[in-house]
Amino acid sequence: MSNLNQTCSNDALDYFNENIGLRGPITRVNALIVVNAILMGFMVGIGAYGHRYRHNPLIRFLFLAATILFLPIVSYIVSSSGLGIGKLTSILHYGELLIKGECYTGLHIIFILIWTGFVLIIGINTTALVAADAREGRSIHPNMTLLIQALWTCYLGIYTSKMFVLKSFGNLLLLGAVGFIFVKLLLKYYAWCIARKSLAFGRNPRLIVGYMEQLQDGGHIVMSESEHIPPPLIVTGEHNMQVQEKPCGYKFKWISSRVTGDMNSKGLVTFDKVWQLNDTLLRSKSLELKELCFSFALFKLLRCRIARYTITEVGFIKGSNFLRQMLLEDNDGERVFAAIAHELSFLHDYYYSPHPITYSRSWLPIVSIFISILSIFYSLVVLKDITIGVAIPLVNLTSHPEGQINCYISCIEISSDTSRSLSTRGGSSIISFGTLYFDIMPLYILAALVMLNEVRDIASYICSNWTIVALVCQYVKHGSRRQSATMQRCVSCVLWIKGKFTRNSEDKMSQSSILALHPRKTPMALLQRLHLAGQPKKTPSAVKSAIVGALRNSYKRGQISGHVPSFQRILHLQDDNKIIWTFGERGTTEIMLVCHIATAILGARSRPHQPPSNSDHMSAANHISQYCAYLVAHCPELLPEDDEWCKSLYKAIKKDAKRVLVGKKIRQSMTSELECQNWLIELLCAEGKHEVLLDGARLAERLVGLTEEEGEEMAWKALAVFWSEMILYVAPSHNIDGHLEAIARGGELITLVWALVTHLGIVGRSDDITDSATTIDV
Repeated sequence: MSNLNQTCSNDALDYFNENIGLRGPITRVNALIVVNAILMGFMVGIGAYGHRYRHNPLIRFLFLAATILFLPIVSYIVSSSGLGIGKLTSILHYGELLIKGECYTGLHIIFILIWTGFVLIIGINTTALVAADAREGRSIHPNMTLLIQALWTCYLGIYTSKMFVLKSFGNLLLLGAVGFIFVKLLLKYYAWCIARKSLAFGRNPRLIVGYMEQLQDGGHIVMSESEHIPPPLIVTGEHNMQVQEKPCGYKFKWISSRVTGDMNSKGLVTFDKVWQLNDTLLRSKSLELKELCFSFALFKLLRCRIARYTITEVGFIKGSNFLRQMLLEDNDGERVFAAIAHELSFLHDYYYSPHPITYSRSWLPIVSIFISILSIFYSLVVLKDITIGVAIPLVNLTSHPEGQINCYISCIEISSDTSRSLSTRGGSSIISFGTLYFDIMPLYILAALVMLNEVRDIASYICSNWTIVALVCQYVKHGSRRQSATMQRCVSCVLWIKGKFTRNSEDKMSQSSILALHPRKTPMALLQRLHLAGQPKKTPSAVKSAIVGALRNSYKRGQISGHVPSFQRILHLQDDNKIIWTFGERGTTEIMLVCHIATAILGARSRPHQPPSNSDHMSAANHISQYCAYLVAHCPELLPEDDEWCKSLYKAIKKDAKRVLVGKKIRQSMTSELECQNWLIELLCAEGKHEVLLDGARLAERLVGLTEEEGEEMAWKALAVFWSEMILYVAPSHNIDGHLEAIARGGELITLVWALVTHLGIVGRSDDITDSATTIDV
């Protein structure tokens, strides 16, 4: 006769625990879960919030490694949790007892697959697809890795669901995650396919080039040569027009002689039509919105330049009159810099953001927002059910769900004369292996990240400049709807949200200096020195005003110099033969560093936070000087000379300056600026070895003498002019890839100036070995 025990003795339970063989596998699984959590951190963090750092080789390597290893580890965890997927029945003999154990892993496996789905959702949201022209060479095709990962996760989810009752709410959540993955993938791939073939997106450079040729030919539209009349640059709607393919690109088919009416009837919006818009609803932000549309039109022109069309083919010179007029009217440079900054933001979004291709169809952003709202709701459901502790119930599992593997143990005393079948598990002892916290904590974090990511996407669509441009162009196209209450509410709402919850982008310029006159030894200062990108600061208004002023003055003179700016011309130093000889023999980078050292010496103060006496000119000169030093040290590819040579030159001068200044401090007894500057000049001339360092000290000596003769204000004004002309000299470049990489990192001041002078028809220097038609002389 057999005696069925409702519970087992502690010795029997210990025997089952030691011989079932699950403790080792679950320990390895949990170790892999920790590793996978680290990989998830890299994938989610870099994918969602670190776009500009993806171009760092180390970050790119870590991101690629995390992406490759993530799913194989998930597959191993699912298949190697000690018993696979579903239920394991084990029967052990312990003396006169027969021990039966039924072990389940449903919660553990389903949790893993749900947070795998969350990772893929974030990956899909943050993966950029670029529909670019073949000449641009910037296209990013749909990521097959994401598709393979989605298919494999779907397979694991379906295989898991088959092992449990299909009505289980946990399985429904798992299938919901799989559904969101495929819906998002299909929507993104569909948007990319449409954008790739669209004349407004993938084929836009070819159309813009053909259109600009039509404007210049004057066969159908005569572009006004007046600087006060905006040019009819395309803003939106070109995909609605009938075109024909030509050797230089696409051209519009003009159906009638009333070209303007035909364009309007087809929905083409040009900048001149936007500029003429005068509406009560938009009056408070009218100029800002019009110039935003101008930036969007310039962005399309700059894409043609990136596609390697020449400035003659693109028609920059013909279309730059309005920009020149803006330049002449802009006293402080804020309008011009804002217009170009918006243009580069459009360029950054197009090449490095996942959203622009969605605008290939007017309804796609609305569908994307709706799916994001559903995704947020799904994440809230997952969090709620995990929090209250009743989600994802397993078959016949009503209690004790804390373990990753739960075994229900029944013990039977076996007699020699009978054998009885085992009864149900009611009241059986339970042994748990592992803890669900290893599965739940990543799920909490990822659900929160999915919600934050979706909220950010919704806000990006609502507050995006792309949305603003689309709304303004709809407003222009449908004049009859301007009085519509719905249209007015939509425009007003979007403008209010954008003004209320978004900030204007703070353009920054990094700073570096060869002369560390007041080194700080705080931990924060040491971290700043280790930062590879220098010490970024907000670009002062004085810098913008100085650069735009130099460009404006050049146009007033009728020519922009194509040669290195000269202190002899600016400071009237013709009598100093030594400096004339030095500058005549030096290259651009050496001249920049010589003048940087001289500027730093002239700005030396006995106390580190002593206020400057000439804020505007001194601020402009110092900031541009230190920015040029930063370019030499960290971004030499954006300068005219060899990258490695520039870096090695900067390091050699920096090392020599550090040797001279180590242990030397500006004495507090030096109360006057002149005394401090003369001490520093004498020190560098006496102990310096590098010729560039010595020449910088000699030039500083001449500048200090000039301040004694004509006042410090004159010297700083001349320095501001010099550095403004220097940044204008080095900005024109054929190194388009270098500037695009800078835009991917978050942008550079020199890239902004490069885009500005490119639109003015300046793409090279007269001392370059280039076609004279594209030099800086205009």
